[in-house]
Amino acid sequence: MEESDRIHEELGKLVKFHIPDTVVAFTSGSLPYGAAVRGRSDIDVNVLLPTGTRPDRALFDRLICFIDDYSRLHDRHGMCLDRRYPGEYLTIGQAHDAASGRGIPVINGRPALLGQVDDSYWNTTEETWYLAWMGASAFSRRVAGDSDVLMGLRRQAWATVAALCLPDLTGREFHTEDVLARVLDHTHPNGGFGVHPGYRRFAELELYSCRQALADLAARSVLKSHADGSYCADPKGILRWVTDLVDRRQTGFHASPLLTVTSSLQLAR
Repeated sequence: MEESDRIHEELGKLVKFHIPDTVVAFTSGSLPYGAAVRGRSDIDVNVLLPTGTRPDRALFDRLICFIDDYSRLHDRHGMCLDRRYPGEYLTIGQAHDAASGRGIPVINGRPALLGQVDDSYWNTTEETWYLAWMGASAFSRRVAGDSDVLMGLRRQAWATVAALCLPDLTGREFHTEDVLARVLDHTHPNGGFGVHPGYRRFAELELYSCRQALADLAARSVLKSHADGSYCADPKGILRWVTDLVDRRQTGFHASPLLTVTSSLQLAR
C-alpha cells in the first residue's frame, strides 16, 4: 500500500500538469485495493473533464503527452500499461449518466448484466462504456481534482450497483456484508462490476459505501430496513427502480459525447 500511495501521488501530479482543467481524476481496478501485481497489473486512471469538452486536436495532443508520462510511471513501478485502453477520458456529464445506470441492459423488464466478456464486447456500442464507467466510479480512489465530486459519483454509482444485486437477494433478509459478497462473486452470471475476489481490502474499504448505498435505496423505498440493520427488497420498489431506469434512458441521458470507441483508440500506441 505504501507503493500504491506513491503511485497515486505521482499520478496526481501528472494529471494536474498535463490536464489542469480536470474536474476529478481517480484510479479503479486492482490498485486502490492493494491487489495490483508487479509485472502484470496496470494503473487504471479515469479523467473526468468539464461538460462541453470537445475531442479536438488540442485535447488529444495534451492527452497523448499525458499518456507518455503515464506510460513511464508504469515502467518506474514495474506495472504493465494497457496500450489498448491507456486510461479513460470522459466528461463529468457522462460520468453522472454512467453512475445512474446508463448502459445497463434491460431485458423483459429486468436489468441484465453480462458475465465475463472478452475485449471485443467493449467495442460494440457506446453504451457498453457507460457500464464500465459505472463500476470504475463506484470502486475508486481520488488522485486529483474535486473530492466532493468524486464522493457524489461514488455514492450514486454504489446505489446503482447495490440495486443490481437486489434480484438475487429478494425473498430473504440480508445485511451489508451479503451485498458485498454478491459484488465480489465474479462467477455469478450477472457479474460485470469489475471487482475480483483477489481485491483483498475491498470489503474493508467499501463497507461504509455499501452501507450508505443501502440506506439511500431504503430512503427511495426500493428497500425496507429493519431495526437490526438488515434489509429486505421490496419487489414493487425494484420495479419502480427499473421503470425509472428505462424512462431515464429514453428521456434523461443527454451528456454530450466526448470519446467514442474510434476516437479513444487513437490514443492507443
